[in-house]
Amino acid sequence: MIAKPYSTPHYLDALFRLIQRLSLTNSKRQDLENEYMRIKAGDLGEKVVMDSLEQLQLPYNFYIFHNLNLLIESRIQIDVFLLTPYYMIIFEVKNIKGAIELRQNPRQLVRTLQDGEVHAFNSPEPQLQEYVHQLIRFFDEYGIHIPIYGAIVFPFSSSFIKQTSTNSTILLRNEIKPFLRKIPTNIEYFTTKELAYWKNFFIRKHKEFDPYPLMKHYNIPRVNIMNGVFCRDCGKIGMQRIAYYWFCPHCHGKSSNGHETAIYEYLKIINSYITNAECRDFLRLKDINKSYRILKSMNLKKVGSYKNAKYTLPENRH
Repeated sequence: MIAKPYSTPHYLDALFRLIQRLSLTNSKRQDLENEYMRIKAGDLGEKVVMDSLEQLQLPYNFYIFHNLNLLIESRIQIDVFLLTPYYMIIFEVKNIKGAIELRQNPRQLVRTLQDGEVHAFNSPEPQLQEYVHQLIRFFDEYGIHIPIYGAIVFPFSSSFIKQTSTNSTILLRNEIKPFLRKIPTNIEYFTTKELAYWKNFFIRKHKEFDPYPLMKHYNIPRVNIMNGVFCRDCGKIGMQRIAYYWFCPHCHGKSSNGHETAIYEYLKIINSYITNAECRDFLRLKDINKSYRILKSMNLKKVGSYKNAKYTLPENRH
């Protein structure tokens, strides 16, 4: 049973919009583009694994969690987690194409592309082993000594495992189900009621990753982030407010609500609050009343009054 279903990282869209607001020559743009592609690839891999596990049938109750963020000894982020009466397992999903080598001493994941280009990444093994260790210690404190396993999953055939590891379980997507069916189930550690309790416990303890505002998270100076409203038609920034719509001087496109996306970006990228003056500056408006009406028309939470008023996104809105 799916306890926490697959969901796309809520900050992925905000990260893309941050990149759009940096100049092509900005020193951090390439790193952020690489970060965006890494997160997007990882997300696709996790979706494929979750899609596969949704079809899973086992002769006992179980719960599956996607993207579980827990605070135990430290903050841990588990790609896919399986909870059963007999064992638990953490899946670390890696969507990396090319010939893969999991090297030891020092631990590195080395990827070689078809053209011979070689890239080195942090090995997923130490992190996975740390997550397993923390969960084992956590349940030991409750006197529960349930087996907890970890496995690194490569979900696509574009990953060719050239050199594997003897220290970790390495699986391709089509090996997950046979692997689970071979895990011993001779000792039951949780009754059905207890299993449901721990399922609810993990849901309650999950805390969404909150990198906002992205400007601070990635240490980007405010001056480097461009103001203005993007045109959806041509992708250029600098739409102008004319009467009751936005007009693009580049392609002559029009938009009635281009400001909504821009203010969403401000609240995710620059600051969690926006004032009337900041709104006017960010949207490149001259009329103070226009910016006030725009903020009032949106589904934003108002804090303070009169000149001290500022606006933020409603709680639980990503």
